[in-house]
This record gives sequence, C-alpha cells and structure tokens, in this order.
Amino acid sequence: MAAALHAGPGPVAPRRPLPAPDALRGRRRLGRSGVRVSGRAGARLAALAVAALAVPLAPGAPASAVPAAAAALAEGPDCLATGEDADRKVKGVNEANEALQVPEASAIAARADRRPGQGVRVVVVDTEIPGGAALGARPDLASAHGLTAAGIVGGQPQTDPSVDAGIAPAADVVPAKFYDVPRGQESDGESTPSSGALARALDEVDVRGRTIVLVPAVVAGSDDLQHALARLHRAGALVIAPAGDVPAEGAGFLEEYAEVKPGQDAAADVWPAADPDVVAVGISSPEWQARALRNSAVDLAAPGAGSVSIGVQGGWCVVTEGSTEWAAAQVAGVAALVWSVHDDDTADELRKRLEATASGNGQASPLTGFGVVQPVEALQRPVESMEGQARRNEVVPRGTVPAERADLLAGTRRDAVWWGLGGGGALVVLLVLRPVLARRRGR
Repeated sequence: MAAALHAGPGPVAPRRPLPAPDALRGRRRLGRSGVRVSGRAGARLAALAVAALAVPLAPGAPASAVPAAAAALAEGPDCLATGEDADRKVKGVNEANEALQVPEASAIAARADRRPGQGVRVVVVDTEIPGGAALGARPDLASAHGLTAAGIVGGQPQTDPSVDAGIAPAADVVPAKFYDVPRGQESDGESTPSSGALARALDEVDVRGRTIVLVPAVVAGSDDLQHALARLHRAGALVIAPAGDVPAEGAGFLEEYAEVKPGQDAAADVWPAADPDVVAVGISSPEWQARALRNSAVDLAAPGAGSVSIGVQGGWCVVTEGSTEWAAAQVAGVAALVWSVHDDDTADELRKRLEATASGNGQASPLTGFGVVQPVEALQRPVESMEGQARRNEVVPRGTVPAERADLLAGTRRDAVWWGLGGGGALVVLLVLRPVLARRRGR
C-alpha cells in the first residue's frame, strides 16, 4: 500500500450552487447507456464466458446471506478496537465476501488472467492509514476507521489459518487523511469530519487511470465540496460514499434523524452521497438495516458487516457491527474487482454495469437502491444486454421513503366514540328511571 497520497489538483471549474433537495431526489441516474466493446474487451468477454461454465451460479440470485453449508463465520478482534491485543488472528470465513460471492468472482478474474483489483487505484479519504510492510501496526492511532475501510477493499488474506480479507487485494490502495476521529468519539483535540476538510482533501486527489475514490464518512453539504466532487467526476473517477447511519442523540450533525419517523428522507442532507455523480451505498443485511438512514438517494447496497479487515495491532480483525460506511467500502472493493477485468469501461460505464446487474432487477428501494452488488453477474453479463436495459429504462424510478399514512378512519372512529358516549349515557338514565316507571305502572 502506498504510504502517501500523490497530490496533483486538477483544473478548477466554476462552482455550482447547491441544488435544492427536490432537485437532488430527481437527478439520480443509471449512468451512460453507450458502452464500447473493443477487440481486447471482446476477447476478454469470451474468456469470462468460459469461466462462467466453471462457476455455475443461479442467474440473478441475490447475494444477501451466507450459504447454509458455509463454514463457521469469522471470529476475532473487533476492527475498531485500538491498542495492543494478544489475539491478532481471525478464525472462520469472511461472511461479507461469501455473501457477495467474492471467491467465485475472483476465480472468474483469474481465468481472465487478472488479479482482483489489478490496475485500479482506490483512494480512501478518511482517517490516517498506516502503510509500509507492517500494514496496520499502529496501535497508537486515535482511530482505526480508515484502516478498517482500506482493509475491506484491499487487505491481504490471512495465511495461518487461511481466511480471505480484502475484496480486491491487488488494488493500489492510497490513503488520504481528512480527519482524526469519527464524529461522536471521545477525542483529545483531534479533528472530526467536516465539509471543508473533505473538500480540500478531494481537491488533492490525483486521478490517474482507473481511480475509485472511497469516502467512508458523511458530512454536511457545501459549495466547495460539490465543486471538488464535480472535478473528480470530470477527471474520470468513480466516487463511492455511505448513505448515512442513524445518529446517536446529541451527536449534532443529522441529529434531527436520531428519532426514526415515518416519511423521513435524508437524501439532501448526507454528503458526499447526496451528489448525483456519487454512488450512494446502503445496508442490505436485514440484521443491520434499522441502523441505516432512510435515504431515497441510495444506489447500491452491501451487507455492511461481517468483513475481515486489517487491525491496528498488526494482524487481522472482524467488522462486527453494520454500517453504511462499511457497506460503501464493500461496494468499492467489488467495483475495483470488476474494473480490473473490464478495464475498458469508463467510471460511468462501470457504475452502470454495477447498477444494471444488482439484485434488485432494476427496481429501486429507499434502503438498497438498485439492489445488492453482484460481482459475478457484473463480470459475466454481456454489455450488449445492459445497453438494451439502459435504453428501456432511460429514467429508472427511484425508491421513495414511505410517507406517513393519513388516518382515513379517524372521523369514523371519532363519531363512534361520541355515539358510544351518547348511547351509554342514555342507557344509564333508563336504568335510573326504571324503578320509578315500574311503580307508576303498578299504581
């Protein structure tokens, strides 16, 4: 892993004002419909077709759970724990990689003479990420957040016992620090995520070749941030970011969403995911979906937990709690794996490939967007079929957060209450007067 970011700001473009929330909700798109197929790409597709025969899978099967016959799930140190830890190894299997069919996708890439992530740069814009031969040997770090995300993407596998770690271990993972500790974590003067710091870090990202920019954090929107994101898109980078987690009370940013209410939609407030050129990622695992914000801007989804990553204590670790931030790292790893094989794709074409082959079959929802990323489908499906789908769905309907339902029976129930009170009162009067009326009849 490279130890430092290669700086090189691109051309400065005029700033665009922040779009209104309604405009953001209406500008989600599937990507460009024109996909070129060169001679080299055609040959590679033929190789992938042969590989598909060796890896039989049910077409379109959602990758949302580990097969029943899978080995024991990974157990080991928690990735977010810092400090010395005697236990630096993981036992079991990488649950997230199994759910996403990463082993099968890696086998297909190998048959196409590609290593997962080969030739792809993944810039992880987050907290400090230690580099060098002893990757992760920094127990003094204030936060392991950035290292965990980087390890999900490109961590090297554990050998004894053998456990998969990164989704795209051959990718060139490049760190770019823009804060010290996540928002809400106790700190001693360390910085937390901010829009200005993120915009400055993104301005320094050098887009060379196939570049994925992963921002596993959320901030508020700003003109500077939107300007930085526009530069990356023009330069040909694919930016991936989380759609946001439900914040803790008192956390400040996004505090209005701490209490989940019907009709909530954080689409315009969670950045960088609010930008239409950014792939916004949600959680697909039912166990952790309650932690995700309701966000109609979600494009793709991933499990959000269960990954094996690199620990700051120098070994391996397990992502034990679900978050859209880890789901974004999982999607970035899948994107790097697919791009290493389909290396003729532009960033927009890669995005369209991932969205068109997701498990949602073109139907979007406010939690999972187009569906769970499917690397096997993305590697094997001919681009011609996706071109046709793109033409049929020029505008793919976005998922909407259900509004609070009107109580259509409220008036009826109110009238029933009053009729009940009136009838009950009349009955009481009759019961009181009954003895009097009976004596009169007797006389």
